[in-house]
Amino acid sequence: MSSNDNTNGKKPEDAGKVLSFGKTKNNTVEKQGKQTAAVEHKRKVTPGWIFGMVVLILIAVSFVMAPAIQAVVGQKSNSTGIVFGTYGKDEIKYANGNYFYKQVQNYADQYKGSTTNQTQALYQIWKSAYDSTVLFTAVNQLASKAGIIAADEVVKRAIIDSGAYDKDGKFDVTTYQNASAETKASVEQSIRTNLPYQTVIDDVGSVLSSTAEADYIANMASNGRSFRYVAITPALYPDNLASQYALENKQLFYSMDMSVITVSTQEEAQSLYDSIKSGSTTFEDAATANSLDSYAQDGGKVGKLYYYGIVSNFKTPDEAVALLSASEGDVLGPFEATNSWTLYKMNSTPEEGDYASADLLATVKAYLANSDDAIIDTYLSDIATQMKTEATSSDLDTVAAAHGLTVSEVGSTPYNQGKSNYMASFSNTDKDGLLGTAASDNTVAQQLYSADQNTILDPIKSGISYLLVQTGEDKTDDSMSSYISMFYNYYSGSQNQQDFSQALYTSDQFKDNFLTTFLQVVLGQGK
Repeated sequence: MSSNDNTNGKKPEDAGKVLSFGKTKNNTVEKQGKQTAAVEHKRKVTPGWIFGMVVLILIAVSFVMAPAIQAVVGQKSNSTGIVFGTYGKDEIKYANGNYFYKQVQNYADQYKGSTTNQTQALYQIWKSAYDSTVLFTAVNQLASKAGIIAADEVVKRAIIDSGAYDKDGKFDVTTYQNASAETKASVEQSIRTNLPYQTVIDDVGSVLSSTAEADYIANMASNGRSFRYVAITPALYPDNLASQYALENKQLFYSMDMSVITVSTQEEAQSLYDSIKSGSTTFEDAATANSLDSYAQDGGKVGKLYYYGIVSNFKTPDEAVALLSASEGDVLGPFEATNSWTLYKMNSTPEEGDYASADLLATVKAYLANSDDAIIDTYLSDIATQMKTEATSSDLDTVAAAHGLTVSEVGSTPYNQGKSNYMASFSNTDKDGLLGTAASDNTVAQQLYSADQNTILDPIKSGISYLLVQTGEDKTDDSMSSYISMFYNYYSGSQNQQDFSQALYTSDQFKDNFLTTFLQVVLGQGK
């Protein structure tokens, strides 16, 4: 490895990000070494979008306007409601006053005062209400088949316990007697409708597990093994080799500051280009008013990028070469991207990289690891093998120090390949996450737990890195065993309900058409 490798742990400059702006639901801007972050589209106002927002506003502002909501929905659905799917022979329908309708009201109430993007909030309200309605419909079908009904005596007791007629925390006869007939009928109908559903859910959640089962899980959760490891990452690739690669592939590492406009059609892109070139509008104003990507809010400004982070957004990659010969202020396009068309403005003339700079070297190493990993993988594998030999004759700490690396400590972790919620996993104990990533492979996990204690293992691949792992000691945590034994039935009941719900959602009886219906009817995006 290079003795002057000063890029270990250093993040490349902003130019290391990858441009992504295709006409998709979510755009991403990826910075090397950081998790990809979702950003939002700018949406054009369509009649369907207005319809959706009207429904949201009517719901969120005042729930006494059900007739107005139904009038709007009726226009979109021939006054029969909106069908989003089916469960068996039952439609999952939004219609005035039904269960789906009330669920939309309930979830909209939760979003009052929320700063969430309006379109995103609208989606989350409708999707949550839809999921609740699917579960409600499926469970009621099962209750009907099982002959579960809301008996009168049970309904009466549920009305008393409901709190609808409470005063000072207790059921009050006078409050009940003074309630209108409509109120009493509404409360009773709601309880009769929900009792079979709630009975099934409560029964599923209250099933007790055997003592033997609880003891078995408690034993698994309390027995764990600790680990220590050193990560051999792409940052260890020698500076001189990274610089040599950049020199041999100069075009990839040219940098430029740029802005972008993304639209749906070539005709729209050409019209905007002509307006910008004639001086009728500026690039920034055109981007703010028309661009579909997340950069619109900044007048289309993307920032500094390397060429390799741009070229993948061209449907015809060879067309991207035109950017390299452009000058500051030039507007280029239209170019076809993925399901969209783009215009570019060069805010700077493309510059050749500084092949000795720490930022560029870190970027080159990251690029190699992600895009040309055969070159760097061989090098890292050799280094890992060499370090294994050194550690066998000394120890892990000495080898790590000799190579300028640190040792990651992983606390006692049970063998939890199934990612059971009843016990800890590497997501709880491996703060750096690399061992957990490697252990997601069942073969690696078995190797970690079947090897002898206090043994240095052969190098293990983890993503684009290699790990030199030392097994620790096996320990039993009696407090964990007691904890699981004490609360197992509680956890088991919750897990049973989750499993039950998942089984209903994945049933062949369920025909899901939510997304298409939401986009076409609520947001009015068409097919």
